[in-house]
Amino acid sequence: MFFRWFCSLIIFPVSALAQSSDTQNTLTAVPDTCVALREGRDCYADVVITWHQPIIGNYCLRDATSKYIMQCWLKQQQGTLNYAFDSKQSIAFELFDSNTSKIIGTAEVKLQWVYQNRQKKRRWRLF
Repeated sequence: MFFRWFCSLIIFPVSALAQSSDTQNTLTAVPDTCVALREGRDCYADVVITWHQPIIGNYCLRDATSKYIMQCWLKQQQGTLNYAFDSKQSIAFELFDSNTSKIIGTAEVKLQWVYQNRQKKRRWRLF
């Protein structure tokens, strides 16, 4: 038992470290959830989107669905954007390298409701 554990520590640490650095999400949105009172209404929140990279470069932040570029940073290693969230649906963001167009990180602001709309069946009776 101890031998297997010891071998796994010797053989797999390099591959485990390589995978964790590649999959690390460098883009964060705080808060990541917006709460509206009723379903279908707009949700309002001030979202702070931050990112950081190990290499200085040219990076841009965009809306994942519409591909609208919100802001770009030239020769930077980190950045912050204050975003006024105003939507009826969840929004995903993408950070990409503007030189290669490779997506580096993603973040999403999800919507939740306090009350969901439930249609009551109203039956009218004449008597």
